[in-house]
Amino acid sequence: MRYPKHAVLGLLWTSGMVVAQPTTYILDPVVLPDSAVESSLLVPVPLGTRVQTHFVVLPELEMQESMADEEASGPALQIGAARAVDATASVAQTQSAMQWTPLPSGQQVAAINIQAMGAYGLRAGVLVEQLPDGALLRIYSQEHPAAIVERSGAQINALLAQNQSAGESGAPASTWWTPDVGAGDTTIEVVLPAGMPAEALRISIPRVSHIFYNLSLPTDVGAATVGAAAVDPAGATEADPLESCRMDVSCTSNYQTERNAVAQMVYTRESGQSYLCTGTLLNNPKADFVPYFLTANHCISTQSVASTLQTRWFYHASSCNSGVPSAQSARRSAGATLLHATATTDSALLRLNEMPPAGVDYAGWNATNLAPKGQAIYGLHHPGGDLLKYSVGAVADHARCQSTGSSTFSCSGGDANGGFYSVSWSQGRTEGGSSGSALFSDGRVIGTLYGGSSRCQAPRGLSYYGSFDKFFADGAAQWLGN
Repeated sequence: MRYPKHAVLGLLWTSGMVVAQPTTYILDPVVLPDSAVESSLLVPVPLGTRVQTHFVVLPELEMQESMADEEASGPALQIGAARAVDATASVAQTQSAMQWTPLPSGQQVAAINIQAMGAYGLRAGVLVEQLPDGALLRIYSQEHPAAIVERSGAQINALLAQNQSAGESGAPASTWWTPDVGAGDTTIEVVLPAGMPAEALRISIPRVSHIFYNLSLPTDVGAATVGAAAVDPAGATEADPLESCRMDVSCTSNYQTERNAVAQMVYTRESGQSYLCTGTLLNNPKADFVPYFLTANHCISTQSVASTLQTRWFYHASSCNSGVPSAQSARRSAGATLLHATATTDSALLRLNEMPPAGVDYAGWNATNLAPKGQAIYGLHHPGGDLLKYSVGAVADHARCQSTGSSTFSCSGGDANGGFYSVSWSQGRTEGGSSGSALFSDGRVIGTLYGGSSRCQAPRGLSYYGSFDKFFADGAAQWLGN
């Protein structure tokens, strides 16, 4: 994918075109009203017809298999492993498995259920060779058959066309990853329009992403780091108790606005492995509620991965340290459009394909200049996928960072042009799952989390954030600055 180039002499150059210099460099937040939200794509009403379902059962996932995937995963927190589904690996096998039932309307329906022993969730990779626009796909579990996510063939085809328009090809660009419905099985139900032959549907399900990480419970992965421990954790003290390391955002009266801009992210890579990060909704000068979403480049850097994005909003405790999610907690699963991503600051800007729930906050930001050393800052994030937590600290230095391998990076301080902040914490830490979360100062975003050695067992470790002002100048201003 090609991205906009650097700002030069007050002009932005993108795809051979000259774009006017942005007029906005500092922006306040805004709250999304009910009137700006379209009806949800979630359909809680079952079809009302007994559907013939073909069942496929996968054996229990071997722990070493998931760990082998994790070792090659890179700096994001892996929560799901790729698994082959031999029974539906080809179009012919899938067509054979579909047992069609005629409906009084003239439509016909068939379903395939895939179960994986020990899974906390499943995402099916539906490889599309031909899918009628008028078809309807319904995703649910046998455990919760009334909790349905619906997508039309037209919606899925548009998403895959977006992958291909971004220059991606092959199976990854033609695969639609079903939403995770939070159970150890998933049913893919297809309803074809009246008069359409079953042969018009040419899909296969060669693999699933087996979620081995229980996202429904508070976690205790205090040893996990955001990215790899690229900075030597020399001087680390004995492990802090997890409860003193993770600062519950519901236990403070601060950050009441900013916290509603933050979402937990789950996404699936082309390999079929799934990961967890954090992202933040951003305002723009028009204040027109376009859902621009900031995260890390190491989380999402291709359109086919952006298309798999699921977000969870208002995912904070209902009361201080209760461990119970707020009743407002809401999920979205229609994916996103990748607008701009760069390793220079390890930042990515997306536009969500579905509006977030009413009441979310579109965070303000500051792209004027680099925050000085010593400036007070704070972060809001989902460590280990946990309910929203906060960290408080200060800018320790300016730095330059680079990847040194599939799961490591190194940073050197003292470089004001390096594109990163190093941050030291007085309260809270960042961990796996915090990646991509925003760094805030005075209520506005100034950075995006890359990684570091900060963790509960290394309270003096540093976290590194890509500077938002450089990301803005390097191309994000095309969407955020005018």
